[in-house]
Amino acid sequence: MHSPSIAILGGGITGLAAAWELKKALPDAAITLFEASGHFGGKIVTRTLEGCRVEGGPDSLLTEKPWAIDLCRELGLESELLPSNDAQRSFSILHRGRLHPFPAGCKLFIPQKITPILTTSLLSPAGKARMLMEPFMHHRMPEGDESLAEFTRRHFGQEALDRLAGPLLGGIYGGDPEDMSMAATFPRLRELERKHGSLVKGMAGMMRQANAKARQGKAPALFTSLRSGMQALPDALTDRLKPHLRPDTPVTELRKTETGWLVNGEAFDRVIAALPARAAARLIREVDPELEALLSRQSTSSSATLSLIFPKEQVNPLPTGFGFMAAHPLTSLLVGCTWTGNKFEGRDTPEHFVCRAFLGGPDAKDLIANGADEDLIAGALTALRHVCPFIPETPIAHWLQRWPNGNPGYALGHLDWLSDLHKKEAGHPGLHFIGSSYDGISVSDCVRQAKELAGKLRPS
Repeated sequence: MHSPSIAILGGGITGLAAAWELKKALPDAAITLFEASGHFGGKIVTRTLEGCRVEGGPDSLLTEKPWAIDLCRELGLESELLPSNDAQRSFSILHRGRLHPFPAGCKLFIPQKITPILTTSLLSPAGKARMLMEPFMHHRMPEGDESLAEFTRRHFGQEALDRLAGPLLGGIYGGDPEDMSMAATFPRLRELERKHGSLVKGMAGMMRQANAKARQGKAPALFTSLRSGMQALPDALTDRLKPHLRPDTPVTELRKTETGWLVNGEAFDRVIAALPARAAARLIREVDPELEALLSRQSTSSSATLSLIFPKEQVNPLPTGFGFMAAHPLTSLLVGCTWTGNKFEGRDTPEHFVCRAFLGGPDAKDLIANGADEDLIAGALTALRHVCPFIPETPIAHWLQRWPNGNPGYALGHLDWLSDLHKKEAGHPGLHFIGSSYDGISVSDCVRQAKELAGKLRPS
């Protein structure tokens, strides 16, 4: 039988996971992974500064999404798994220049206790009343897609959107809640509404189950990272996939033939585009202009991370909790900050304090793409010290990591867009699109997509 040849375009976590899963599903396949740069892992980048572990991209995995954690175990990284320090699991919202503790007793932004809502400094009396009315209101679901903003307003009002749901959920995607598809980003909340009407009532049932597990000692930490840094995952994959990898090899030509595909003039039976949608669009232009136009429709936003190291003795008082997020609408380049050593054990040192600032927002695209490093760093530090005067003026080390156009937009109608994409994809046998642009942005979602594709291609 003919051993299939498969080209994977893109050496981020999706492409690496696809190569790994296809090796298992199709052991006789000839797999070649093309990566334009010398780095495998995409946005997963770890560095050590002054003995502190810092991340340029994702700093953890959401524990309830098991696919990436399962992959870590499969790769022999079990001892590397590092749970978040949930004893410190609190955070604040930056609103009008002040940090306000996020109300306790909320699951996501959905209140499960009355007193924290009544006593929070984050909401006005009218905003508090509107939130607490939710279980007693009739909520009429729209027939089609709905934005995160409108969904939240229907249930809890504008203040809850701006000061709770927007920073918490919008921050995950780096997008505008007014244009984020609820069906594509948080389908479980839509399902809670469908089943229970009230999100408060629906979440109460889920919380009873979670509390029962906690009493039995079975509740896992919210986040899981890797002790030597998130890059340990793509590094482990890279070590095992070396014969299949072509670093520093950009794909400049993709052509369809009668029997398969040509990638840079080399013949393959299948092509897996594990690239951002807009990057895939440029390659598919000569094959199918309509498919190019469809892929090009996806919006993007830009972000950056700024890791800062300070002498711990100069940080007084040392902050508690995981950090803070800025309320909406965003008015500054600084959209949030993580107190890294509080979130994960061993990320700082006894002598050093580490924080990671997140830069972004609606006006950030040009600054992140073209702004000078010193201007971005100075602006972020000024904004951070205005909110947190305990932060010293000058770090002893820093790392600015930019991600221009790096966040895919899951805009209203995303699932319809994805359906149209799959229909066009079906017209090109042997061509597949997977990655954060399509069906989930997290590391675990990307691993899941790779696993699902390998399962479909496995001989029955």
